[in-house]
Amino acid sequence: MYTHKKHLFFDMDDTISASRTPMEDEILAFYTSLPHDIIIVSGAQVSQIDIQIRNLPAFRLGQNGNQAVDPQNQQLWTELLNEDHTKTILDHVNKIRSKYVAEIRDHEDLVEHRGAQIGYSLIGHNEDLCRKRTCDPDKSVRQSLLRDIPFESDEIEVRIGGTTCFDYFQKGRHKGYNVNRLIEEMGWEKDNCIYFGDALFPGGNDETVIGVIETHPVDDHLHTHSLLKKYFT
Repeated sequence: MYTHKKHLFFDMDDTISASRTPMEDEILAFYTSLPHDIIIVSGAQVSQIDIQIRNLPAFRLGQNGNQAVDPQNQQLWTELLNEDHTKTILDHVNKIRSKYVAEIRDHEDLVEHRGAQIGYSLIGHNEDLCRKRTCDPDKSVRQSLLRDIPFESDEIEVRIGGTTCFDYFQKGRHKGYNVNRLIEEMGWEKDNCIYFGDALFPGGNDETVIGVIETHPVDDHLHTHSLLKKYFT
């Protein structure tokens, strides 16, 4: 059903690899064997994407696509936050931190200012993977926090991303916007593109790709691997 697809877009954590974890050897070899364009669209920085995809030739759209690099490591664009953006975001983060009670082993690991985006993890970006997976597996904790503490800004938006995170970035500069931007810059046909992601639910950071190109939800990176083997081999 997807034999005409040429450009494969992926979220990263829990879609192409486990959270903050390098791809397994077998999975890396499979992706490397594909003749398609591979595009990773993640809330993480490009440097973190590179660690997880282990030099897989790919377009890397980091920070929800606001930091874009091509397979030859040429920078395509970067959209940076300013000081006012940062203050607005951190004010909201502090409100959430005052409401959400959990064991925090490293308070310095909760907030990452990545340049074009700020990521806030409920328990820590580099916390133990098993603990991260049990923190908010159905995203209901983060959805509830955003309902109780709504984020109001004319210039910034927030999305649920990764396993434990909130992604803050310039309003409208979400994954859907940046996926469309890359397609236009490359001159690709949208019908030849497809996006796989685990956060296509309302409020998830993959949701904004719906309607831009065809999307396919996945449960985790092993599910993605099985689907690709089914559709493309």
